[in-house]
Amino acid sequence: MTPPAPHYAFAPDTAEPPGATLKEQLEALGIPQADLARRTGLSTKHINQIVQGIAVLTPETALKLERATDLPAQMWNQLEAAWRTHLSRTTELQALTAKVDWLDRFPLAELAARAILPTRERSAENLQRLLAFFGVADPDLAENLWNSYNVAFRRSTVLPAKNEQKREYATAVWLRQAELMARDLPCAPFDRAALTALLPQLRALTLEEPAVWIDRLPRLCAQAGVAVVFLPALPNTSVSGATRWLTPDKVGVALSDRFKKDDHFWFTLFHEIGHILLHGKRLTFIDNIARRGDKAAPEGDHSEEEANTYAAETLIPPQHAAAYQRLARRPMPFDKIKRFAEEAGIAPGIVVGRLQHDHALDWTHGNALKRTIELTPAYHALPREEPRR
Repeated sequence: MTPPAPHYAFAPDTAEPPGATLKEQLEALGIPQADLARRTGLSTKHINQIVQGIAVLTPETALKLERATDLPAQMWNQLEAAWRTHLSRTTELQALTAKVDWLDRFPLAELAARAILPTRERSAENLQRLLAFFGVADPDLAENLWNSYNVAFRRSTVLPAKNEQKREYATAVWLRQAELMARDLPCAPFDRAALTALLPQLRALTLEEPAVWIDRLPRLCAQAGVAVVFLPALPNTSVSGATRWLTPDKVGVALSDRFKKDDHFWFTLFHEIGHILLHGKRLTFIDNIARRGDKAAPEGDHSEEEANTYAAETLIPPQHAAAYQRLARRPMPFDKIKRFAEEAGIAPGIVVGRLQHDHALDWTHGNALKRTIELTPAYHALPREEPRR
């Protein structure tokens, strides 16, 4: 699989005023500015202002220059547009210099490592690039946009409060990068029935090594209109997954390797699928909790609890509930866990995680049965291939 191309959202341009080209063309033709004025009906002063880059070269003037210089009006218009864009960008850079402190809220070294920015430099140019990455024109507009989103999420209790702002902005970067990746993945239109029908296959993938499911999982989900992307969490964040509707017919699911173990990874996947199937399309769900038992949902909001229940019952369905309860009473030796996992058709690490969550097994016991999951840049993108419809 090929890693995604670097995302340099802003590329400074160099441009000359169209007057520089006009001056060169007049010299090549041997036409004085006064003669050009007579040929076009413009004043000599106006021609001189165009040459100096002071006067705007309008589309009407471009047509006149086309006839007098034998260079197409489209070229003159393009030169003028490039020059005016250059001037506007220069003016904007000067204005953004006063707001460059906004970059201090982001992990610039990590943004450079992920090719979101070319360097970790604290500059107006990098601020311009970061705004383009987020698809906004100004830092204040970015803040307003984020505040306007309908977001449902649980906050981790692991990181101290002093890290809260850094964590929130790093999470915003992760969410935006995941969104761009998901938008780029081809998917069939969303089909609830198709996604539900895929659950046994997705569940069976828990038995496979990452080298198998890292490719298979997104391809299966794309057939149901779900764009699954893998993106390592940024340092100082605790995000493990997110669900966001990109269009009415396409939903993005982003998964990180925050906890590095397969029980958390697969629980998060089915947790996000639970959000897709159980909850509306207006909300963005961010799973950034340290442990599934933490309680930090807004009062009256049961979406996280419902998604947790959905994930738990999908991984260990009701027909295995009685056997699981017997196992939970006496989970040792570990062969009993392996045997139950084989009967249930899921990875033993998932059973260990469930037993630990239910306090039937100490958090330090059974971890050798869990698989380690570490997403690398090679897993960030999938080959382009149209999903089956």
